[in-house]
Formats: sequence, C-alpha cells, structure tokens
Amino acid sequence: MYGSQCTFNGEIHNWHRIILGFPDHLVGTLLDRLHLNSEHRVLDPFCGTGTTLVECMKRDIACIGIEANPACVFSARVKTHWDIRPGTLRQCLEKIIVAYGKYMRRSVRYKLDPAYIYLSNTGMIERGWISPMPLQKAIALRSAIQELDTTKPYKDALTLALLSEVVNGASNVKFGPQLYCAPPKVDSDVLGGFKKRVENIAKDLTVVSELHRPTVGVLDGDSRDCGKLVYSGSPMRRFDAVICSPPYPTEHDYTRHTRLELAFLDAVSDTATVRAIKQRMIRSHTKGIYKQDTDGEDLRVHPQIGPIVQEIEKKALSKTHGFARLYGRVVLEYFAGMKKHLNSVSRILRPGAKCGYVLGDQASYLQVLIPTAEILSSLARDEGFDVLGIEKWRGRWSTATSRIVDENILFLRRP
Repeated sequence: MYGSQCTFNGEIHNWHRIILGFPDHLVGTLLDRLHLNSEHRVLDPFCGTGTTLVECMKRDIACIGIEANPACVFSARVKTHWDIRPGTLRQCLEKIIVAYGKYMRRSVRYKLDPAYIYLSNTGMIERGWISPMPLQKAIALRSAIQELDTTKPYKDALTLALLSEVVNGASNVKFGPQLYCAPPKVDSDVLGGFKKRVENIAKDLTVVSELHRPTVGVLDGDSRDCGKLVYSGSPMRRFDAVICSPPYPTEHDYTRHTRLELAFLDAVSDTATVRAIKQRMIRSHTKGIYKQDTDGEDLRVHPQIGPIVQEIEKKALSKTHGFARLYGRVVLEYFAGMKKHLNSVSRILRPGAKCGYVLGDQASYLQVLIPTAEILSSLARDEGFDVLGIEKWRGRWSTATSRIVDENILFLRRP
C-alpha cells in the first residue's frame, strides 16, 4: 500500500509540531536506510509529537513511542489515532461554532478557567505570551470543546487543533529557536484559524483512510527507564530498530517551549507540576538541574567528557551569572542520563537491531565544543553496542560560536 501512497506531503505531521522536532523526511530516509518494513517493530524513545510514529504508520510498521512531556504525549497520541471519521469531525466543528458564540457572550467567566488562572499567576499574560482578547477567544473554544457531546477521540482531535492555533496563530510567541515574544497582537481570528486546522485534520484523515493500521502506542514516561516502561505498558516486548532525536546538551527548556499547550491541557498548575515534568526528562539545560542529580559525577573521569567539563567549569569561574556554574553539571548529567537510556533500551532490542540517533554537536556552554554523537558512541560501546558509524546530516549555524556545527546520525547495532 505504501508504494502507491508515496505522494505524502506532511499529512498528519502538520496537525501540531514543536520547533525542536526533527523532519519527517529524515525519518523516511532512516526507515529506508535501515531496511525497515511491515515485518519490523520500531521504537522512538524520545518521540516528541510523534514524527517517527506517523511515518512508521504510513508504511504499516508497528511502532511505540516514549515521551516525558505531557503536551507532546497528547499530540503524539492524537496524531496516531486515525479511526476518526472526517464527516463526524466536521459535524462536531459546526456544533462548536454555535457554542463558541455562547461562551464569548459570557466574557467575564473566562477568567475563571484554569488555563487563564495559570497563565495569569505565572505572569505569562503580563509578559505578553498571549494577549487578552485572543486568550478569551481560545478559552471560549476550549469550553465549547469540553461541553461537546461526543467521544474522546473527537474531542482530542479538536483540542489539538486548538493548541496549534493558540501557539501558532493566537499567541505572541515566536521561536528562533529560543522562545521569545513578538509585539503583542490586539486581536486574532482564533475561530477562523481553528476552523482551518480542523478542516486540515479532516482532509488528512481522508488521505490515510485506506492505509492499514499497524500496532502503535505512546508511553508517558522517562526514556532513561524505557525497558521497564515497555514491559509494563506496551503490547510489544522486543524491537528491531530505534529511530529518534534525543535532546542535545544545550539551553533549550523543552517544557518552556510547550508551556502554552501544557496550560491549555491543565497539565501544569504551579512550579511543582512543572518541576515534576522536568525531573522525568534527560537533563539538557540548567533549569532542569536539581540537587538530587548526582549520576553524572562518575563521568568526571571519562576520557572525553572529563576534559570538556573541566574546561567549561574553568571558564565559568569568571562569570557572574549563577547559571554558568551549572554548565558543567548539565554536561555530566546529560551523558549520564543517555548512558542509562542506552543500558535500558539494549534490553528490549532484538539481536541485530539497528539504531539511528540524530544528535547535534553543541557549543552553547562558553563556546566549548561538545561532540555529542562522538561521546555517545563511546558510551554506547560501554553498554555493549556495536558502533556502525557517525554520518553528518547537516550543518547548523551556532550563534554561541559564530560558526557551523554539525548535526549527525549515530548508527548503532545490538550484537
């Protein structure tokens, strides 16, 4: 079936994307490179919003994803649930439009919504993440979706369309790739943007309607313990391949990049709930480091990691801002977390299973180069993997060093 459907052009993926995700065409290339087909099972232990999973589904390949960010878990689950009738979805949209007008007339009540309360209490409204009128419209749509008399899959699909419109249409948030706020919008056609996104979902579902549905799942949890997660929550126990793009050791707070989505999903209510999410993630930035994080201390003697950390910490002594003192710890904890992941994932791979890890070199920490793929290849050998090679995927401009740094694909094999 896939051979006759090779004209896919981003269907499903565009329902919701994150700025730091990796492109679907790269996943397709890796599936071909690793010679994967419907007889195989694929794992993405850092699945984000489900790019690998969707591409596998289009090829009738069974797949499981693991993700720690609740906003991404929600997105990936919606994007891999294709048993939704486009006609029924459009009927739901018509009902929402009617209910939307009712909630807009109740202009005072929107400030009682949990999403508004969180955004207000954290100062995100005051700092201009989203302006009052677009926010009121988005909350009116959210209320209309919640009261809709339909099943959960339809509500979830509609909610995902709303999340995408909030971030990419209604809000003032921009990504470059760091998050920042553009000049505030006085107003935005939130309903019009939402309608277009729902219609795109309906059209995409029509495109994939005749494809076979392979087994697919999204597990909510910590990829450092992916073996346990799979055994407790997945119908699959062994995998033939891993395709993924883990976080890089740099200053990208992945919860901050999805904070609006988390608020509209009621997944965060205060700093404690945000912290609980971060603690399930690979440590890759200073705002995700906690006092109990000590796994990385053993890597100070690693022949590649130790000298990098020493250089970073030496440079940090001359810095006045407190976060600089954590840069070395981020590097240690990042690679300690990835080492844990490799140890855990090796237990659920079949002999001969191949892995493609998309990784970027980094120089964000005081311009000290971190060859991520090269270091991870050394840790993989320690965990019993064969290293098949490291291939450059593309170059990326580093604002920290004003030079090109490489993004690579690390190929591994379980003996």
